Parts: sequence; C-alpha cells; structure tokens
Amino acid sequence: MAWKKHSKKISELKESNTAIDMKVRERLEKITSETADKDTAVSLEFLKEHLHLEKDDDDAIEELKFHLELEEKIRYSVIKDDNDQSIYVYFTKKEE
Repeated sequence: MAWKKHSKKISELKESNTAIDMKVRERLEKITSETADKDTAVSLEFLKEHLHLEKDDDDAIEELKFHLELEEKIRYSVIKDDNDQSIYVYFTKKEE
C-alpha cells in the first residue's frame, strides 16, 4: 500500500503543531515585549523564518495579524525600506 509511506498519525501531527504554536507564541511575545513602542522595526523575512509564518508576504502578515489578535495588547504596522524594497514590521501597545 503506497499511501502508507505518505501518511502520519493525526495525534502526532496535533502534538507537533501544538508544540510549534507554543514556540511561536513565546517567540512573538519576546519580540513584542522587547520592541513595542520602541524605535525598532523587525524584518518580515526574519519574522517569517523565526515564527514559522507563511512564505508569501501578504499571507505572512495575515498570519502575524492572527497571532497578535490572540494577544490583544499589541498592534502591528508595516513599513517598507525604499532602499531595497524590504518590508519591516513594528509593534505598538494598544491603549487601554
């Protein structure tokens, strides 16, 4: 049965995905706590790799937005470096 070598146990996938999600949340929380409301923007390319975001820029930003909505205290903005057309993200704390 050829399909067997292309299959994984659902329980293992769920466990692995949960571990990755927790790692991503911890990493995002660390980044936002150290950069929010400071004069610092983080490269989207770095965030895609470090936070396991989608490879496409727009999809990565949407995924980042989803993660930040769970946190509720932080908002993001995007800024482009016109020198090399790279995209950066910066974080600010929401007013309470």
